[in-house]
Amino acid sequence: MTVEEKIRAVRRWMCENGVGALVVPTDDPHGSEYPAEHWQCRRWLTGFTGSAGDAVVTMDEALLWTDSRYWLQAKEQLAGTEFRLMRIGIDKEMEDWLEEHGCVNTDDNPRFVVRSCEEPFDSIWMDRPSLPLTKAWVMPDELSGESAASKLGRLVRWLVEQGRESVLISDLAEVAWMLNIRGSDIDYNPFVIAFLQVNAKGGHILYVNDSQVDGIREYLSSIGVGVAPYDQVSCQSGCVCTTPVAVWKASKNSVEQDGFRQAHVCDGVAMVRLLAWLDSVGSVTEIDVAEKLTALRAEHPGFMGLSFGTIVGYGAHGAIVHYEATPETDAVIRRKGLLLLDSGAHYFLRDRADCDGFAGTTDITRTIAMGVPSGEERRVYTLVLKGHLQLQHAVFPVATTGLQLDTFARAAMWRAGYDFGHGTGHGVGHVLGVHEGPVQIRRNCRADTVVPVCEGIVITDEPGIYVEGKYGVRIENALLCVKAWETDFGYFLKFDPLTLCPYDRRLIELDMLTDDEVCWIDEYHQRVRELILPLLNDDTEREWLLWATERYKK
Repeated sequence: MTVEEKIRAVRRWMCENGVGALVVPTDDPHGSEYPAEHWQCRRWLTGFTGSAGDAVVTMDEALLWTDSRYWLQAKEQLAGTEFRLMRIGIDKEMEDWLEEHGCVNTDDNPRFVVRSCEEPFDSIWMDRPSLPLTKAWVMPDELSGESAASKLGRLVRWLVEQGRESVLISDLAEVAWMLNIRGSDIDYNPFVIAFLQVNAKGGHILYVNDSQVDGIREYLSSIGVGVAPYDQVSCQSGCVCTTPVAVWKASKNSVEQDGFRQAHVCDGVAMVRLLAWLDSVGSVTEIDVAEKLTALRAEHPGFMGLSFGTIVGYGAHGAIVHYEATPETDAVIRRKGLLLLDSGAHYFLRDRADCDGFAGTTDITRTIAMGVPSGEERRVYTLVLKGHLQLQHAVFPVATTGLQLDTFARAAMWRAGYDFGHGTGHGVGHVLGVHEGPVQIRRNCRADTVVPVCEGIVITDEPGIYVEGKYGVRIENALLCVKAWETDFGYFLKFDPLTLCPYDRRLIELDMLTDDEVCWIDEYHQRVRELILPLLNDDTEREWLLWATERYKK
């Protein structure tokens, strides 16, 4: 079916059911960032493949709302269809548009607006994929740092304190973290599709497809969790409310922190080898680079898979914030211009005779000069680098929020007349979702930017500048929030970078940097050299890393 045929089918269903407006969200019933194929209704209907956005169909119009990361992508993918792009933050907000066009539910007409990732797709999406049925497995306590029994006990105590009998957890990352289980139901996210009911008096229930827990029933029973069919969950299965689980999950314990550090060493080796290869290889395409990096990561025995789809954007593609190459768009990378590479992976390695076990997740972006860069490219890169360094080296008192920290990353580019539309930093889960709440660093005042950045959180630092039609620059490290010091004025925090990969020295304009910023680069590069160089066996790769981490200040 074409997009227009799908819209007509939706409108026929709307007529038959007395619906004036159908809102199709990206979300599934669990609020997932990457819904299973079964719930990719918005993508199926519109043809837009971005990970965020809501579609609206009325009898007269079809619209898609998405944020600035996807404006260029959506413009291209919606071209030639009835769907009209609505830019969040610039155009009228969806709820305001619905109200202005009379699409408001009333007591007389309660189904005038339907919000659904189910109806009407069961009837019009003829080859709709079924829900995935992958096997669940257990993350050992020695790699998670806290047993599931302990986590359940914490939540039970909270329920008792709140005077609640039970709670229903729908967020897949929270279910996985609470029970120390993982799966592969969702692309890039090691989750099992399930709901978890936790009861103050015990007898907890995991609502999940029966075949998925065949191998872990004894484990679940040992921690007081029974199993019920996924489709038996209901509004009577426990109250749906905000719990402390998201905050507990975000603040990594010492075992999780150590797993992150080891994962970033593995990832740093793969990235350095990839960058050395890029400097010596002949003609390659964006997809070639993505496949090469995945292959290098996969050489480590702990590689589980990617934490999101690799972004390799050459030239103008780099200005499309979440661009992902397809066979139709795959660009040949030439010896000029800039290449933006944003990628990450999950690692999980059990204890072995030859090495200790660890588990962790990575997310890194580097922008690379593919030839002699122009003055403009060097200037823009250095502005981004300045913001990246200022945030990475921020020292701040406890209770500081992501909204407050965001200015560190933007101040230098603001003074030069540049800005970017996406967030500056997001939490990273421990072998969970690479995008994790409840904290974000960004300039917008919203729920996740007024939550304090707490000790133990792993969060990214990824400012960027995007010049439409020419290039994009983004630099990203994952940071661990740690104690800085305690004085008479309070308890202060700082960040410790986990990511281990050089910045591109060919793009750095030293005259634009302060002495502190130059020293910070030298210190970081020395750390990369010390940790990665001993793990490289190829002389060419070793020589490349020695060059890439040369000191500026002798």
